[in-house]
Amino acid sequence: MTAIPQVETDERIRIKDTQAQKVRRRDVSSGQTEQLSKGEDPGRLRYLASDEFAAWDKLVDISPQGSPFYRSWWLKAVGGTVSILGYYKGGSLIAGIPLYCEKRYGMNIYTMPKLTQTLGPVLAPSAGKPVAALWREMEVLSAFAKEVAKFPIFFQAFHPSLHNWSPFYWNGFTQTSRATQVVDLRPADKIWECMAKGARRHIHRAEGLGITIEPCGPEPLWQAEHKSFSRQGMKVPHSVEYLGSLYDAAKANDAGEIFAAYDGQRRMHCACFIIWDRNRAYTVASGADPELRDSGAHSLMTWHLAQIAAEKSPVLDFAGSMLQPVELFLRSFGAAQVPYNWVMKFPLWLKMYLVARRKI
Repeated sequence: MTAIPQVETDERIRIKDTQAQKVRRRDVSSGQTEQLSKGEDPGRLRYLASDEFAAWDKLVDISPQGSPFYRSWWLKAVGGTVSILGYYKGGSLIAGIPLYCEKRYGMNIYTMPKLTQTLGPVLAPSAGKPVAALWREMEVLSAFAKEVAKFPIFFQAFHPSLHNWSPFYWNGFTQTSRATQVVDLRPADKIWECMAKGARRHIHRAEGLGITIEPCGPEPLWQAEHKSFSRQGMKVPHSVEYLGSLYDAAKANDAGEIFAAYDGQRRMHCACFIIWDRNRAYTVASGADPELRDSGAHSLMTWHLAQIAAEKSPVLDFAGSMLQPVELFLRSFGAAQVPYNWVMKFPLWLKMYLVARRKI
């Protein structure tokens, strides 16, 4: 990841911190005020250096927003220019937001890496009364919003657990809601019972045809993706090399695997890439042979992934599509729709273009 200089110089921070101890602080966005006690650290923003990534991963471990996409190994694997803007309180890292930047048409665009479901702010859990926790959340999110508002173009999908985007709204951002499909994997022995009868029937059909699920590499998965996208007249939005870099990073960190469904003739029916950490498991890429889609292999694959995920995480997130057939299929496995926020800031001309292309 590329390190970026500190947001403010240490001398400027020292002066501001001293002043903050003597005066009342007003939150311009909310119109509310609070009194800083003498000696209280008002918090500051700073980009993390490469030797601080271990501390970042520890924050991801404990945060309600924690997921594999925030891990330092994933942020390194996506390539490009990635930095982490941290929020420090009392000398400790209590929050951060990963920032992925691409250069397009001579402009810096802060957006989402390919095959990455969510980014956005990551906050340490707050102890104490709910009102104090909300103050802290507003404090942190306001600091992030004011900083990233300096970027001309910004798109990020926030983790489903982070409902609060008000500080970003107050700083000129807009929002749209999307939905993913999530299965609660606890207790694991209830997964089968929570599935629809049709899903169980398709699984039995695939097993009766002798279809088995086996680990494979990124190349077979990419070929399966190519078949799926070609059927829709589209190209795979990422290269096999990019897929391979994510796969290699996941394997090196014992955090992912690619599986494929084969029949007795060694025909591959479908394939899927799953990643996980202690907080959440995700299916991040999949593809299938459209000529073999009636075999039940996709259902057998989904059942297999749920069992694998249950050994690693409490939740399986299908990084869901808003397409109705996909939602109906996943619902048959007991998946529930979970909304999350896309938070954006861009010029009017870009908004008109995205609306015309039905991107927002």
